[in-house]
Amino acid sequence: MKFKKMNRTVLIIAATSALTVSVLLVCSALIAKPNESLMSKNIAQPKTVSENDLNQVQITEDAYRKLGIQTAALKRERVTATKTYAGELVIPTGEKVTVTAPIAGKLVFAQKNGLTHALQPGAQVKAGEVLYFIQPLLTPDARVNMLSALADAESLVNTTKAQLEAADIALVRAKKLLDELVGSQRNVDEANANYQFVLKNLDAAKTKRDVLDQVVNIGTIAPMEIKAPQSGIISNILAVSDQLVSSGNPIIEISKLDTLWVRAPVPAGELDEVNLLADAKITPLSVSANAIPLTAKPVKTPPSADPLTGTVHVFYAVANQQAHLSPAQRVTVTLSTRKNLQDVIQKPTQNSTEHSNQDAMTVPWSSIVFDVYGGSWVYAQTSQTIYARKRVFLERVNGATAVISQGPEIGTQVVTNGALELFGIETGFAH
Repeated sequence: MKFKKMNRTVLIIAATSALTVSVLLVCSALIAKPNESLMSKNIAQPKTVSENDLNQVQITEDAYRKLGIQTAALKRERVTATKTYAGELVIPTGEKVTVTAPIAGKLVFAQKNGLTHALQPGAQVKAGEVLYFIQPLLTPDARVNMLSALADAESLVNTTKAQLEAADIALVRAKKLLDELVGSQRNVDEANANYQFVLKNLDAAKTKRDVLDQVVNIGTIAPMEIKAPQSGIISNILAVSDQLVSSGNPIIEISKLDTLWVRAPVPAGELDEVNLLADAKITPLSVSANAIPLTAKPVKTPPSADPLTGTVHVFYAVANQQAHLSPAQRVTVTLSTRKNLQDVIQKPTQNSTEHSNQDAMTVPWSSIVFDVYGGSWVYAQTSQTIYARKRVFLERVNGATAVISQGPEIGTQVVTNGALELFGIETGFAH
């Protein structure tokens, strides 16, 4: 009986083990052989990329409009060799004047249309415009001197009156002799001229006496006008209304800014390379790279240099009628050199096109982009929405123009506006 029970248990265990092994084998088979249809749907198939498609960016029509893509042709043109320096705008010598008080007194602002005209820095003034009135004041010592001058003026008036009476008598006598046919017309004319001369002297003497009398008896005289000596803007105010100033005291500074000078420090070792007789190109730092530079004429000034930096200052005059430039403004100064551009650019390699010594390959400076290694590139337009990044070898930059020694073929349309955006789309990194 016990033997039968043991055989039954063994059979149950054997059947269970066989079933377990079968299940494991079926699962292993399913894992080892997955569904091929599922694999084809979920696993990406390898894609072969053509070498011609490398360094290319393709955008949509909508992206083309939003980016505002603009292109320009790579061309060969004659470019003059230049050097660029940092410059500063300054007020020309003699164009900044300081108005001083002609006499000691109290300042009063000029009145216009019944309103007090308060001057402000930066305000425009015209030559001859009244800026201030000055009310003279007398000290006790000056009053004593004025009393003495008043006595002298009174004596001069009396003396001139006596001279006028004598001249009148002489004129009447000359006319009477002429009427009696004894005298001459010449004597009458001379007597009349002498009378008129003495009469004018008497008027001048009376005016002087009246002014001195007003000063002595009232203690002051009529205010004097202080006028602008030249047109310009007020650059500094050194005195205010109701302030007492002494004679020669600075009151206001007026600067004429129709023309400004550009001061460019040139290293002493490069001074012989620069053509100091040629015009300079001035570019304010606030404008875009595509802005047209301003032309500045060389001016002769006293020699100036900076021993700390080893530079020599050269000066150029630039027009500023619209007042768009300001003193102390920083600018870039592009100067022509004495050498031709091809004397300083390396000779072209075998892969580059041969050209004359006066021509160079140029692209707009805004079309150049740089990679993380400092390499320079441009994006050539192959179609309206496809652009290829091409290597260029940058030699120098002349204002808004980049000079290259090697690059795409002449006439290739390169992107000038939107190149940085294309670089970001291609590489995924901001420039």
